[in-house]
This record gives sequence, C-alpha cells and structure tokens, in this order.
Amino acid sequence: MSLARCSGFWTVLLAVVHVSTAPLFYADSLRSILEAGVLGALDKDPELATLRGAAFWYVTVGLFLGLVGVMVLRAERRGEGAPRGFAGALAATGVWGVVLTPASGFWLFLPLAWLAWRSTARAHRGTEPAGLATRAP
Repeated sequence: MSLARCSGFWTVLLAVVHVSTAPLFYADSLRSILEAGVLGALDKDPELATLRGAAFWYVTVGLFLGLVGVMVLRAERRGEGAPRGFAGALAATGVWGVVLTPASGFWLFLPLAWLAWRSTARAHRGTEPAGLATRAP
C-alpha cells in the first residue's frame, strides 16, 4: 500500500505539522513555560496556567497524534489496515472539534477518518470498502 493511501502516514504528518507550528501559534505560551523552567511550569503560577496550558495541550495532542499515527501506519504496512474503531474515533473527534471551533484544523480529521475507514475495509474485506464488497450467501 502506498503511503498516500495510509491514514497512519497522514496522521503522523498532521502531528509533525501540529508540533512544529506550536512556536508560531503559541510563542508567548511556550516562552512563559521556558521562563518558568519547564519542570512544573503549569502549576508554578496559577495566573499563568491558562497561558501555559494552551501550548502544553497543543504540543501534547500533537505528540499523541504522532504516536497513534505510527502505530496505525505499522498496522497498515503489515496489511492489517487501520485498527477497527480508528476511523470512527477520528470522525467523532473531527466533528466535535469543528462544532466547537470551526476555524480550526479539526476539519483535517474527516479525510483522515475516510482514509482509515477505507484502509480497514480493504484489510478486512478484500480490496473494496465496506458495503461494496460482495459476500457469498
């Protein structure tokens, strides 16, 4: 399977973009964390917890996406497809994010979910997506 058809690859790429853009979107937040000495930075000053928390969660989500993406990519490269439920989780997260913040990157979860669904369908039902595969009676 080519990388372009692997939901895991695109999930890893999204994670790399997510983490690498943190300084662009959250420069003040990251600077505040560094100035606080990193260790325990979110808890050191309650007045700055929101500022510091924004970058913390943005980077943490990016790292988590990367780890999940690597696991999914490995499964896809073995011919197992994306794990069952991965497409639904991506779609649900994407819809939730879009509802709460439409001007965000959560829209990207929807094509990732579609790729994951196709990957799972290919692996578990041959080469056709679920619903299109013919089954013997």
